[in-house]
Amino acid sequence: MSVDPITCHILDTTLGKPAQNVTCSIFYLSPLITNKNDEAAYDLDPAVQPFAMSRTDNDGRIKKWVVNPGNGDGVNSKVGVENDEWSVLKPGVYKIKFLTGKYFHDIDASSRTFFPFVDITFQIDSPPDHHYHVPLLLSNHSYSTYRGS
Repeated sequence: MSVDPITCHILDTTLGKPAQNVTCSIFYLSPLITNKNDEAAYDLDPAVQPFAMSRTDNDGRIKKWVVNPGNGDGVNSKVGVENDEWSVLKPGVYKIKFLTGKYFHDIDASSRTFFPFVDITFQIDSPPDHHYHVPLLLSNHSYSTYRGS
């Protein structure tokens, strides 16, 4: 099975194992921010809907996203989706939303978390690399991320 151009991986650092069955959504927020000094360029549209969703597998990974069938051709062409397959990565600003509060509730209903969700926003430059991997190291009260390989 081939993987999509953007993948992610969640490790639950409180349990020391992959975070399984976490609902995640991926968004295309805007074209590249070209003028880094223009503070208004960082005010991205909060009404943008996800173009795809998935859940982490038993290893805490998302390798393939399920493209939203309601996307119009305009949305799909912005991100490089054709025939519900994401094969070409387009430059721009993307976000992955991880439903971490739901995850902690699902593994232990009495479990509390400070972060009901985690949004990780990142930029894909032009020309884009072949693949981007976004790891999330997660606990009830902290998280960290980095650009993976």
